[in-house]
Amino acid sequence: MNLIRPMLDRDVSEMVSVHLASFPNFFLTFMGPRFLDLLYREIYREPGNVCLIAESADGGIIGFAVGVKDQAGLYARLASRKWFAFAMASASTVLRHPSVLPRLLRALKYSNKVSRAACPALLMSIAVAPSAEGKGVGQSLVTEFLHQMSRQGVDKICLTTDRDNNDAANGFYRRLGFSKVREFITQEGRAMNEYVIRTIGDPS
Repeated sequence: MNLIRPMLDRDVSEMVSVHLASFPNFFLTFMGPRFLDLLYREIYREPGNVCLIAESADGGIIGFAVGVKDQAGLYARLASRKWFAFAMASASTVLRHPSVLPRLLRALKYSNKVSRAACPALLMSIAVAPSAEGKGVGQSLVTEFLHQMSRQGVDKICLTTDRDNNDAANGFYRRLGFSKVREFITQEGRAMNEYVIRTIGDPS
């Protein structure tokens, strides 16, 4: 049986491995493991955020869910605390691929996307190791994530995912009760769906 528990600082390196295996063609993956390690550590350390781990019976990390109560200025807050560390973590990628710099700077600002978001709280990233897919890990992570956010007084959660060639993820969120509230195109030309869901009340 899998265990869903709060993330610990020591979990980050395994989380990054799960992320890299789950999202091979995504922007954050392209930024590299050093950047991901720093990003997840800083989100974990920011008060009010919810970071969960799915652990297998043998203690291995097979999934995670990370989200924030207030996405407005998220990356700007992180960068203001650790701007030099983020610069160093992204330097090798930017030097090899200078075209990535404008997108990275837009991500750090993040303001336009947030101003149109359905709610402040965001399920930012959920990943399940390929070896654990189809076993209910993702559903368990989302359910506990909603419980944890509800306990903090958050009544709605939103998320975004690719609209096209992404039927599995879109179907997964719809089955869990997420409602699509809009479609939009990113500045990079990606067609996205935004979903929102009411949180689940604390059964205790």
